[in-house]
Amino acid sequence: VQNLYPPPELNDTIKMEVGIEDCLHIEFEYDKCKYHMKDVVVGKVYFLLVRIKIKHMELNIIRRETTGAGSQLQTDNETLTKFEIMDGAPVKDQCI
Repeated sequence: VQNLYPPPELNDTIKMEVGIEDCLHIEFEYDKCKYHMKDVVVGKVYFLLVRIKIKHMELNIIRRETTGAGSQLQTDNETLTKFEIMDGAPVKDQCI
């Protein structure tokens, strides 16, 4: 089943900050918050604090399908593809 909808009119950039206290702080920035399956994901990763060893970084595209309602709600996740976006250890203030 495929539902065809027009693209969303408001599609702001999205920023996330994640980390481990006093060890690792990473900021992700993407050009859109919603993507079509044929879109290209464009973004940046900023390493604000790096005090642990990182071997590599991957970006996973995950399809999430939700069916049902109320107590019958069921969510299925499927990893469609993986991209290695970094190989090796980053340094503080590095942007990829």
